[in-house]
Amino acid sequence: MVLSGKLPISVLNVLLGGSPRDSQDLIVIAKFHSHTGRLTIALSFVQGYRGSVVYFRGVWYSGALMLAVITGGSRGIGESYARQLAARGYNLYLVARDAARLSAVAREIRATHRVLVEEIVLDLAQVDGAERLYAEVRSRRTVPVDVLVNNAGFGFHGEFADMPMPRIQDMLYLHLVTVTKSMRLFLPEMRERRSGTIINVASVAGFLPLPYISLYAATKAFMISLGASIGREAQAYGVIVQTCCPGQTVTDFHATAGFAEPRYAVGGVQTADEVVSDSLAALDHPREPLVTGLRNRLLVQLLRILPRGLVLRTAARHLKPS
Repeated sequence: MVLSGKLPISVLNVLLGGSPRDSQDLIVIAKFHSHTGRLTIALSFVQGYRGSVVYFRGVWYSGALMLAVITGGSRGIGESYARQLAARGYNLYLVARDAARLSAVAREIRATHRVLVEEIVLDLAQVDGAERLYAEVRSRRTVPVDVLVNNAGFGFHGEFADMPMPRIQDMLYLHLVTVTKSMRLFLPEMRERRSGTIINVASVAGFLPLPYISLYAATKAFMISLGASIGREAQAYGVIVQTCCPGQTVTDFHATAGFAEPRYAVGGVQTADEVVSDSLAALDHPREPLVTGLRNRLLVQLLRILPRGLVLRTAARHLKPS
């Protein structure tokens, strides 16, 4: 629906609930989010008129408070989830280890989108990381969690025999234990409400064994398998479990994984914003797993028909440290 003219925000508050704002000329557009069962109202506050041209700036108004919890929310794909969900009216709980970076991102999102953004500084690469996250969220929240994004993760480039034991432990805890436990902790409430979304950020690396990033690829394969099976169970209750599988993405992944330089294929790179846009758009038409980007989808199909030995030899040549 589109409304124009002078509309007291207090009227909208009475009808839909929310925080009072000053009365202004505005345009209102309503959108129903099928994956959450929530109504979101997009408001464009009119700033001025010049002839037949209307100048306005857009903000979002939610007919019901919506909350998203995003791990690894201070950079890369996690930061993009935060910004795009905030633009859709979600309040955010952002989780990361880097307190300074997390604070800066949260401050920018609050100023831009005027939503609640809370910072949870937490190392999830611990055996009790998921329990600590769940307890922290429960102690702060006043509304249910509508969206959980399990995005926190990291890579390691090199021979497995040279991988430090603490890094092995951290990767297993973060990619396997914390993701599994987080789904187990947050899913029952979503099931009871018959509404909610869990997004696990995996990788196309999970579709094949990859020498020199072997443990990373194996953990992502686990996430793909687990997400598919749990997603089928949750579907009966109106809950979406999406395993998002991006390919090569412009983030700091390569630097933190120890690559001497990023190894991007020509024409095959997505930005973090593109990955997240694909992910959120797919929630209205769920498919599992979700491979983002046309080139990545073609690659996954090709891997299913090529001989495994050929794939391994090619991957080893491409990924072997120089």
